[in-house]
Amino acid sequence: MGTVLRTVGLAICALALGACGSDGGTGGSGGTAGAGGTAGSGGTAGTGGNGTSTVSGVVYNRDEAEAPVAGATVSVFDTELSTTTNQNGEFTLEGVPNGDAFLVTEAEGTWGIIDYWEVPGETQFGAELGVVPDADIAAVGDALQRTLSTDDGIVDVTFFIGAVGGETASISAASDPPFTFNLADEPVAQEGVIADNDGFGELIFSSVDPDEGPITATVSGVPGTTQCLVDESPGTTYPIRPKSITIVYAGCQSQ
Repeated sequence: MGTVLRTVGLAICALALGACGSDGGTGGSGGTAGAGGTAGSGGTAGTGGNGTSTVSGVVYNRDEAEAPVAGATVSVFDTELSTTTNQNGEFTLEGVPNGDAFLVTEAEGTWGIIDYWEVPGETQFGAELGVVPDADIAAVGDALQRTLSTDDGIVDVTFFIGAVGGETASISAASDPPFTFNLADEPVAQEGVIADNDGFGELIFSSVDPDEGPITATVSGVPGTTQCLVDESPGTTYPIRPKSITIVYAGCQSQ
């Protein structure tokens, strides 16, 4: 079956430049973005600067083929800014406020992704975004013997560096028990993350009700071995939308 969400996390970390390389727990100031005008709930992201920027990039299917997605919608959460990708999966958004923002991708037959970016710092060389095919999400649900309803959201806490295995996470909303992926890329329901040799791993919370958002997330290291922090700006809250995967980044270091 392979993993779906693990592919998402690895691809985002590889492509999002600073999204997986910024200092844990630091970032822009904690401005507030209220409830969004679409289904789901609002989140907060620091404003972190003045002016606007143009954000361009490509939306890919986060599966083995990694094919560009034509006709995908790319928007900036809690704004009126939205555009559609061309036949090559390319998009351009003009007038994006500088600072921290949630970029939202959606496409027919897929689960969307809500991803945190610093504008223009992490987007100046292009933003490579993704969506996950419905069939791949369903396969994960089948493997775990749970239903992943399109009425709910998913929160993917991505440990992008320094994890050794056994690190934990929690979110401020009810969910199914978390799951991770083993080194054979099979989903496993358990409390602690399984990390690869590069210190990468994920803890994923499914069946998150959008009405319980925005949510907060916390991470914990392995006592006496690692300490971990959520990578986004302090005070960040994360939007939850139906049929969408909200990414939370976390980094760890040895004690």
